[in-house]
Amino acid sequence: MKTKNYFILLFCLINCFTAQSQLRVFYDGSDPSENYFDISDLALKHNEKIKEKLFDGLAERYKVRMLVQPSFDVKYIFQIDEILKDYQLEKYVVRFHKLNSRIHSLEDYNKVKVKKYEASMCEDDILLLTEAFAVVVDKTRYEKNNMDVYDGTNYLLSVWDYYGWRSGNVITPRDAEIKSLVAVVENLIKQTQAKRNIKISDADRNILDQIISKSQKHSTSTDYELVSRMMKVIEDNESEYCSKLTDNNAEYVGSSLNNIKNTATKNLAYNQFNKQELKKLIESVLEEFISFNTFSEEDKRGIIFSESDIKLEKEENIKNNIFQLILNEFD
Repeated sequence: MKTKNYFILLFCLINCFTAQSQLRVFYDGSDPSENYFDISDLALKHNEKIKEKLFDGLAERYKVRMLVQPSFDVKYIFQIDEILKDYQLEKYVVRFHKLNSRIHSLEDYNKVKVKKYEASMCEDDILLLTEAFAVVVDKTRYEKNNMDVYDGTNYLLSVWDYYGWRSGNVITPRDAEIKSLVAVVENLIKQTQAKRNIKISDADRNILDQIISKSQKHSTSTDYELVSRMMKVIEDNESEYCSKLTDNNAEYVGSSLNNIKNTATKNLAYNQFNKQELKKLIESVLEEFISFNTFSEEDKRGIIFSESDIKLEKEENIKNNIFQLILNEFD
């Protein structure tokens, strides 16, 4: 009975989270900030100069936009403009603008030039790309993260369709879906630099179709039941298990369990749940935990252990670990 009640509670929480996370649902909460009033004066001047240079000639109304800002390379933007005449759509124009050099200071803006390219693309390809952009951008959400990122490449992905304008930011994306979308756009950029008529290749069309079809997949009751059982294992065992561990291991286990819980619940909410991928995540955490706490005889001879150096985890806690308990629910 207790397990059943836990499952019902999880189901309600996930559905509530799902409803509130959809950008197409009206609710009384706050929207993601556009950062205009949040950023420093220096950053504001920098962004104004970038927009003045890089966005020159771009239409205010567009279908998709990808602004790329590498930390150690030149910035560029890909955009599909809607050209209106008498308030009616006349045509689409694909545009690619790229700075010709990096900018190190505000004085550099007066020297930098912009390379501009434009092309045409059939409406079917444009609508397919727009739909894939919408799928990715509509999953934009805030994440708790205690790590600041000062390098890498920042991608601003924006879409404008019949639901209105939305955008999302990601730094050096690891998500396979976002990486695939970026790769498709990069292929279109290469074409735009070389010819006036471009098209989405069959391989890239397949990638976009997969992004869209995955968004139409819905989590099943079996998925909810599995996550419910996992949550109960964590709830029943985390506190007692972590109390037996060394401080470093307790911190690692607590952080890893939070990551597992967040990944499972978010994937359910966004209809991206994949049992095998979640299992691989837990297995990789388990492997890392065991590897960190296991030393060969050669390692032991090469290291002098003392209370001040390192505390080895008890073998019992390594063998009977909470990650293995969670994995047992996949059987």
